[in-house]
Amino acid sequence: MKTFDIVYMLYNLALLGAIDKYIFINSIMFSKIIGCSQQTASRKLILLEKMGYISRIVDRRGQYIRITKQGLNILLKMYGELNKLFNRTKEYLILQGRVFTGLGEGAFYVTIPYYYRKFTELLGDKPYPGTLNLKLLPESIVVRKKIELMDGIEISGFSDEKRKYGSVKFYKVFVEKNIVGGLLLIERTHYGPDVIEIISPKNLRKTLNLKDGNIVTVKVFLKQVK
Repeated sequence: MKTFDIVYMLYNLALLGAIDKYIFINSIMFSKIIGCSQQTASRKLILLEKMGYISRIVDRRGQYIRITKQGLNILLKMYGELNKLFNRTKEYLILQGRVFTGLGEGAFYVTIPYYYRKFTELLGDKPYPGTLNLKLLPESIVVRKKIELMDGIEISGFSDEKRKYGSVKFYKVFVEKNIVGGLLLIERTHYGPDVIEIISPKNLRKTLNLKDGNIVTVKVFLKQVK
C-alpha cells in the first residue's frame, strides 16, 4: 500500500476520534468516507492492522478501531513535514511544564565522564551537575511527540565492566530568559512522555528562583546544529 493511502486512511480515522479511543466503524461506512468499494475498504483496513498502524476488535456488528502508536507516528511525521513547509520562518517549538523534584536520573547521566564531556561540547560550557525536571502541560505532550521525530543530536550509549548505558538524544534549547540549555531524551528512563529533563551550565532552579509547581517555558530549536 502506498504511503499516501496509509496517511489518508489514518487521517480519516483520526477525524472520527480513533487517536484517543476505539471507534465503531464497519467497512460500508469506511468505504463511503474514503471513496472506494466495501471490499476494498475492508481489505485496506485488514492491511493497516497487519502493518501495525491500527488495532481492531471485531464483533457481530462490525469492528472497533484505534490508531496505534506506530500509526500516530506516521501522522505526526507528515504533520512535521507540512509544518516545516508552511512555517519556514519559525525557528523553534515551545514546551511548557511544571517544575518537580525528580529521581536524579538526569543528574546521574550528567556526572558520568563520557556524557559530561559530550554535554560540555554541545553546550559550549560545563553543565551544572543536575537537571531541571518538568512535568509537561497537556498541550505540550503533543509538542514533545513532534520533537521526538526531529533530528536531534544523538549521543550513543556505551558499556563498561559495571553496566550498559543507553543513548541520549540532545536538543539545544533556550529556557525562559534565553538561558542556554539542552533537552535530554534518555533512552532508558523511568519517566513517561509527560516529563522532560533540561541541563544547562547554570543551576536553573537557583538562577530563575524556581520552586516545585512553577511553570517554565522551553524553546526547542527546529534546526539542531552540533
